[in-house]
Amino acid sequence: MDGALRRAPSMHRRSPSRLIDLVYKVRGYLWTRGSYPGDPLGSRLPGICTVGFWDARHSQDWGLGRHCNEGFKIAYLARGRLDLVVDDVPFSFEQGQFIVIRPWQLHSIGNPTVGSSRLLWIILDGGLRRPSEDWHWPEWMVLSSEEADRLGRLLTQNEQPLWDGGADLRRAFEAVPPILLGHEPQSGETRLKVAINSIMLSLLDRLVEHEPKLDPSLSSSQHTVAIFLRRLVSALEQDWTLETIAEECGLSRTRFADYCKRLTNMTPMQHLQNLRLEQARRQLINESALSVTEVAFACGFNSSQYFSSAFRKRFGLSPTKIRPPEKAQDSDGNGRPLPGQQETPSLESHAVRPADESAAYSPAR
Repeated sequence: MDGALRRAPSMHRRSPSRLIDLVYKVRGYLWTRGSYPGDPLGSRLPGICTVGFWDARHSQDWGLGRHCNEGFKIAYLARGRLDLVVDDVPFSFEQGQFIVIRPWQLHSIGNPTVGSSRLLWIILDGGLRRPSEDWHWPEWMVLSSEEADRLGRLLTQNEQPLWDGGADLRRAFEAVPPILLGHEPQSGETRLKVAINSIMLSLLDRLVEHEPKLDPSLSSSQHTVAIFLRRLVSALEQDWTLETIAEECGLSRTRFADYCKRLTNMTPMQHLQNLRLEQARRQLINESALSVTEVAFACGFNSSQYFSSAFRKRFGLSPTKIRPPEKAQDSDGNGRPLPGQQETPSLESHAVRPADESAAYSPAR
């Protein structure tokens, strides 16, 4: 999913650029790399996407919208309370708690804005973007191989985002702001390495104390596919092919198709077609301002004629018959454009036809 969430089902994205406004609205500071806002780290501290804090003394007019990060987000709430949503599940993030957000977990902070709070965080690139990939930690981290392996399993084989913190983790996080405020990256690198190692060791100890139940299936390729399929409904307008879908999950076409069949009892393109038709049905009923053609295009169909034919086959009636009777249509019951409308190429020219699907099940690349 290395397209940085260019499609909604992808599993990582850089933090919202809105975060840059923090330096003007709250007391805070960040050292970052890439497109993350803040003081650039350059080649220092490889593996750190961003490390920082904010100290908001009153309610703000911004929030961190739904997104994924390129690494593990580990954050401690020293003061205040925040609304947190992870994979569409709401949480109350309370003082003294910490969160662990995996790179594939969609999350937001604020409802929709954040309140008075002091939040400290690091985003650490563990070398993986999908649950099924192997992790590796930066060489400057002092974890033993056994500790690194245990931490990796604790982080990837459970998906609980919210945990009760402790005094050791609080002290480890609170060592970070003085470094960020008192040094430039070139003079503070060693100090920050020590502080982050302390955070990671305290994190490991705290997770071990909580004794979470581990599920190895959460780090499987099938789980990667399941996450993608859940999010596919948010990107139906994309021109998906079996190749691009499989690439998003880092799998061959054959392996992706096999997992999809296990999870949905449909081939990938059958599942995609079904999602598009179900979404179109909802829009036709609930969004009367959109024409039939607009609904078809919004759901990923390239031809209103093909859409009407597929819709009739799936639901037993034409798109115009399912709409409220007072809504004027821009096509007839068979999906043929009215005079003056231009016919668009058929989706069938882009979709995987049955004859092509056999090729899609060739040996994995």
